[in-house]
Amino acid sequence: MDKNYLPILLAIILYLLLYFIRYQQGGWDLKLDLFKDQRQALDQRISQSLPSPQAELLSGILLGQNKSLPAHLKLALRDTSTLHIVVASGQNLSMVAGFFLSLAGLIKRKNALILGLLASIFYTILAGFQVPILRAAIMFGLAGVAQLFGRKNDGFRSIIMVGALMLLVNPKWITEISFQLSFLATFGVIVVAPILLEKFKFVPIIAQDLAVSLAAQLMVTPIIAQNFHQISLVGLIANLAVLWTIPFIMTGGAVMLLAGFVWQGLANLVGLGVSVLLTYFYYIVQFFSALPFSWQYIGEQIWVVWVGYYLVVAGVLLGIARNSQKASF
Repeated sequence: MDKNYLPILLAIILYLLLYFIRYQQGGWDLKLDLFKDQRQALDQRISQSLPSPQAELLSGILLGQNKSLPAHLKLALRDTSTLHIVVASGQNLSMVAGFFLSLAGLIKRKNALILGLLASIFYTILAGFQVPILRAAIMFGLAGVAQLFGRKNDGFRSIIMVGALMLLVNPKWITEISFQLSFLATFGVIVVAPILLEKFKFVPIIAQDLAVSLAAQLMVTPIIAQNFHQISLVGLIANLAVLWTIPFIMTGGAVMLLAGFVWQGLANLVGLGVSVLLTYFYYIVQFFSALPFSWQYIGEQIWVVWVGYYLVVAGVLLGIARNSQKASF
């Protein structure tokens, strides 16, 4: 064995030992909901500015309020694999942060990373420090800081290390869908999106959004399929069609709420733009869910299937990365 790999192997063995000990101890279960009453007040402001079901959609996306959506809309979201979007989640935080990273082509990457970090902090506060969002904020924050002061590949190393350290806080998080979505979506935005962007430069206007949306979707699809026991045959297209709106909906929704503290009329004016995006989101989901082949029941699959999926995705991404490196020489 190469002596260079011996410290890495020993570190992995030590980590697995610590993980096993922490798992036996049960870990530390964070319970944070610091602004529940304030979130409910903000939810009421949203209802004052937007009609239904747009108000319920924004409240779920932005604040994580578990308001009752119409039954037909819930089914449509499930059948198009977009149900995970209509909650305040680590994936949504990653999408917002990824949106600001996409501005790196217009402003310096350092400035884009700083904006992404500030947006993730603001969203975490707005959502009341809910644990899934807090975890994603820490992941993105440390990975982003590593990219500010290190090499491009530091993002990959950082997110792996952050995920591993967080599992020492509570080892049982690894079985929670919220942790899985937070980790994989952030991994997609930080690591996968830059690789895919090399292949999407031929569509300059939407290249960044397309890369970020596809990267996040590639990473979280198995988690969604395994937990809902069905796979959406239109999920990838539907997500690509609506995910680009999420940063704009969340940013616009936050501005609308802030404007409401100044003048409700201004909030209603800002809400018009947000309502247009939410209405687009609603009708896109309805359209794809109405297709006769929109989803297929697959039941629960053994873990080997999804390991194979990620190995194939990793192989394709490595191939793209190597081709890009050769082309640069």
